[in-house]
Amino acid sequence: MKINPNKLKNEIVETVKYPDNYFDFISLGAVLEHLYNPSDILESTLRWLKPGGIIHIEVPSSDWLISKLINLYYKLTCRDYVSNLSPMHMPYHLYEFSLNSLGMNSRNKYKIVFYEYYVCKTFLPPFMDFIIKPIMKKTNTGMQLCVWLKKI
Repeated sequence: MKINPNKLKNEIVETVKYPDNYFDFISLGAVLEHLYNPSDILESTLRWLKPGGIIHIEVPSSDWLISKLINLYYKLTCRDYVSNLSPMHMPYHLYEFSLNSLGMNSRNKYKIVFYEYYVCKTFLPPFMDFIIKPIMKKTNTGMQLCVWLKKI
């Protein structure tokens, strides 16, 4: 099956069809958190990936320190809010992920070969970044999780 590269950018990952064992590398940057069934898409991409191929994933981290601090504030002030389920802008995130949640989803079809938590903007007053950003870096509680999965 020959694939037209111009068509690749116009397909929706939930409906696109590719042959099994076709790609060496697939990137899902800022994708899985917007899909209703991210596990199904991960299964599809694993079918499309050649053995030993890599899937690069970037998703919002469920371990983000700032979100945890905001949720603690809401709890202490007796509010029925949580920061991670209150969308702030479109396109809305349906899910957050942790290294553990991606690892549990593997069903022995892939292994995690690299991961990194990106320390991004904190949305706090700038003087607090001096303290908070190094803590996030040291504790792997950054906003974004980058994971490389290798197909077994």
